[in-house]
Amino acid sequence: MVGTIFLREFSQLLLRHGASLEDLIGMVYTQEELDPLTGKYKKYFDLIIVKRDIVKYSEGFSYKVRYKIDLTGTRIPQGKATYTTKTALVGEAVKLGFDNRLEVLRNYAANKIRPERGKAFYKMLISYYDDDSKFLLDDTAANKREVVYKSRKEARAFIENDLIPYLQEKKINHIQDITVPIYNGFKIYLQAKGVKDKTINNRLIYLTRILEYHLRNGLLEKPPYTKGTTLLKISGKQEKEDAEVLPIEKLKGIYPHKKLIDPIMLINFMNPTANPLVNDELSIRERKAIFNFYIIPFTIGILAMNTGMRNSEVARIRREDFIGVKEKETFLLRVWNKKTEYFNKTTESKYRKIPLHAYTIEAVKLFIQRKEELYGTINDTDFLFGKNIVDKDTGKDDGFLHSKTFDKVVFVLLKLIKHKKDFSAFFSNEKELINKLENVKSLQEELKEMKDAGKGISFYSFRKTFRTMLGLKNDLAEYYMGHKLGNDAKTTYIQVNSLDNKLFVEEYAAPVISMLDRFVFFSEDELKKLANDDKTKSKEKIDFLASKIGQGASLQDAFVDYAIKEYKSMEKSNDGSAEGKGYFERI
Repeated sequence: MVGTIFLREFSQLLLRHGASLEDLIGMVYTQEELDPLTGKYKKYFDLIIVKRDIVKYSEGFSYKVRYKIDLTGTRIPQGKATYTTKTALVGEAVKLGFDNRLEVLRNYAANKIRPERGKAFYKMLISYYDDDSKFLLDDTAANKREVVYKSRKEARAFIENDLIPYLQEKKINHIQDITVPIYNGFKIYLQAKGVKDKTINNRLIYLTRILEYHLRNGLLEKPPYTKGTTLLKISGKQEKEDAEVLPIEKLKGIYPHKKLIDPIMLINFMNPTANPLVNDELSIRERKAIFNFYIIPFTIGILAMNTGMRNSEVARIRREDFIGVKEKETFLLRVWNKKTEYFNKTTESKYRKIPLHAYTIEAVKLFIQRKEELYGTINDTDFLFGKNIVDKDTGKDDGFLHSKTFDKVVFVLLKLIKHKKDFSAFFSNEKELINKLENVKSLQEELKEMKDAGKGISFYSFRKTFRTMLGLKNDLAEYYMGHKLGNDAKTTYIQVNSLDNKLFVEEYAAPVISMLDRFVFFSEDELKKLANDDKTKSKEKIDFLASKIGQGASLQDAFVDYAIKEYKSMEKSNDGSAEGKGYFERI
């Protein structure tokens, strides 16, 4: 009874604040409807299996939601309102179907009442970026930059999916009606949809080009913006602030056992019955591909997690910067804080020393071994990761890494998080590994899909995550971050760096190592158990699929049956785990 009264009052509150009955209907669904085994979701939509590239989607398919009835209860023509889930988990697909139902059906309703294409204003917007557009010909005559095919396609999608729905909402029917408030409101409208500021800037260029055409031809008196405020201003500092912290709660156990850091060893572990894969027997092309597309980003990612280094600092790391501490059987990494300090090494105050976890040391050693096998001896003064370039300001050697390398680091990290419970779903053999990571276009698309909504994850996220996990609020934390120490600091860079390295490890290493043990790395026994569980689960899946196919089922049907089996198992496990637990021990 209390629940009913609360829901009634909550509904009335929403209605008073502008919600519609359709909004309320779209928000409510029961646990039974969420359960795919009941089939109750089928009242609202069907799940359709869509074949996918096996390189991009390990299951070979994903579910598409095809809605049946609109917000008024009227039946929707088949295929007119759909949502692609990008998941092969049937339970997750059902939930996504309900979660996105309201937005999809609203868009469907908006498209139904879309203005006729014959209307001059909307017809102009829709046709502006056509391949043979008279408007683009006029732009060319006015020495405007050419719009290539890919950009024309992107512009048309932006106009149809974002600009026109917004103008409809504001009841704008003429170019002259796009005033300053309308133009600025469009930026806010896009931000509210979750579009990133960089993307908004890129898309607004398509709109301003249309406005400039009308200004140039006397069809618009003045632009709805002033010079310099057309786009959203994004500074480099803001981009760093916008980087998201990595999902710390998901980091534990993402890295394979330290004996399986070498992907060749990992492949052999995942295929115990096959002939062992030997690195020396692979072709040079294959070995370079594995090194460039997996070992490099894998190693840089671990170093970044351990040290919080900046992009430029990674590129400048030389072999001699790894300082061995024999008495403690470990290494320290020397990192120069700024470019000016790097090129003017005059005092002990210009760098920081960061203790390295045993796992990180193993990863770097494998990296060096593989790099020397492929490219020859690495001298102490050679850059480990960066390429030699000449610094324009000083004329001295500097290290450089392309931004695409850092994209790969993020991609590999996100894949490790995604597949930590079943690593073979990332890659099962060397061919699959190379195909997945060498396909740059596919990599970029998957990286875009995997990044969280909102401000997004970038390489700078490693640095923010390191600081968050470290947790210290003192001079030592600022030292490890390479920040300037305040005037009231109790210690200085000179004091810390002048310490004997053995004493440095004894005094200052514990916070970093214990942080990584707590948030990132499993113990030896924990990693072995995780690896064995993955191995067992992979074998069970293969046996199940083989059994179903042997009974006459298609591969797709076998995958669906396996998904339902996993879902049942998960539900049973969740029900059982609640027994005997206190109220605040489980949600």
